Amino acid sequence: MAMQHAQPIQHWEPEKPEDHGQLELPGIALDKSDELLESLAELEEALEQVQLTGEEVELLRRFRRTTAENRRMILQILGS
Repeated sequence: MAMQHAQPIQHWEPEKPEDHGQLELPGIALDKSDELLESLAELEEALEQVQLTGEEVELLRRFRRTTAENRRMILQILGS
């Protein structure tokens, strides 16, 4: 049986990033803060468009709590 020689573990020291007081987020490479604010506003608008209203949340909650038979009937009515 041959002994394998393990390489000694070398101490790794990560590079110290330049501290500009702001974290760099991967995938966001905008030079101007105005562009970032515009992008965030656009994202917020898109999220508001797909977010459920309070009434929709209540209907979904009630739909999920009902019996399978009632859900089937509801779906049949909606499909008509």
